[in-house]
Amino acid sequence: MNESRQLLEDYAKGGSEAAFRELVSRYVSMVHSTALRLVNGDSHLAEDVTQTVFLNLARKAGTLSGDVMIGGWLHRHACFVASTMMRGDRRRQNRERQAVAMNATQDHSAENLARVAPLLDDAINQLGPEDRAAILLRFFEQLDFRAVGDLLGTNEDAARMRVNRALEKLHSMLTQRGVTLPAAALGTALAAAAVEAAPVGMAASVATAALGGAATGGAALTIVKIMSLTKIKVAVVSAILVGALAAPIVVQQKTISALRRENETLKQQAAQAASLQEQLGRATQDTANATAAASVQESQRRELARLRNEASQFRQQTNELAKARQQIQALNQRLAAGGTGDRQGASSASIPSNLPEVFTNENRRVDLCIRNLRMIDSAKQQWGLENGKHITDTPTMKDLLPYMGGPGQGVLMPVCPDGGEYTIGNLGEKPTCTHEKHVLP
Repeated sequence: MNESRQLLEDYAKGGSEAAFRELVSRYVSMVHSTALRLVNGDSHLAEDVTQTVFLNLARKAGTLSGDVMIGGWLHRHACFVASTMMRGDRRRQNRERQAVAMNATQDHSAENLARVAPLLDDAINQLGPEDRAAILLRFFEQLDFRAVGDLLGTNEDAARMRVNRALEKLHSMLTQRGVTLPAAALGTALAAAAVEAAPVGMAASVATAALGGAATGGAALTIVKIMSLTKIKVAVVSAILVGALAAPIVVQQKTISALRRENETLKQQAAQAASLQEQLGRATQDTANATAAASVQESQRRELARLRNEASQFRQQTNELAKARQQIQALNQRLAAGGTGDRQGASSASIPSNLPEVFTNENRRVDLCIRNLRMIDSAKQQWGLENGKHITDTPTMKDLLPYMGGPGQGVLMPVCPDGGEYTIGNLGEKPTCTHEKHVLP
């Protein structure tokens, strides 16, 4: 186990703040340099990123696997935090414009190497685990090849070859992104500018913030985020603190009291804003639900009106069919009473002149039966809508009579002109007739 890993274990298991502060001192320059490149030189935002990274390290110290390289984890997490704050698209477009401008001049001065520096971190994160570890150990943690070999489980020569291969892969990735930088210049840039010394006192302040944040369950992280969004307030508070050091104790106390009152006011305003936001969300959801319900009810009303119109037409046709059926039954009775010998003459003399054509035309009988089936289907669907039935529910003819007029309104049960029998079926099925030619399309 290397020294950095041992320091993290001492903090995770024993709560040693001294071990954690030593760990921060070792890596704060690397993390701050990485953040500074990724946030386009914004020193305030780079400091926020650095504090957030070490705060998360303190919180996750006990859950990191023993195989995790501390330097690699810190670099990768610094890239993640910085990209979250910078909103990647804007940063990527800026880098591409800078890369195009550099390629146009083919000038590999120190200024252009500084411009292309942010691209290095993104490319390093695309390398494989072993190549990425070799680059970070050699150029970011600034270890010699023998130390790199020990940490990678190999010898000095193999470590040198691993670093060179990783540099070639990194060079290839940058070339694909449009950056024509020689491999030798890339190695020089990493060796010279990968890690710069962090501002004086940052290690102590970062360690204190991280340890305090881990102890309070993340409260320090919230403060860091708030401060990153209000740098003007940071400057104001800093000026107040500087003045307070030179002022009498009474003035200091008044200033602190005023800041506390302002803090309480801000907390109350934040709580009120959260409450209003919650109320707005509920009102929006209620409005959406009411609109959806109104739309469904209007659709059901239109469908019900259409079915009632069809049912009215079918009732009229059924009435005509019932009268014709009664005439046929009366005719059959007279034929039966007149005897077999007189059946031919009685049939010709007794057929009413107003008998509907449906009983003398096969196509008309088929059409009328299909209309009956449609009337049954419409009544069935109307019954389902008004009674909230499921698609598998099956009504009886008695259930459907109110939707077809019913005997109380002078409407008889629909009958097949050719003597077929009707089957209603459930709401998901079409009604059928036993006559083979009478099929509802």
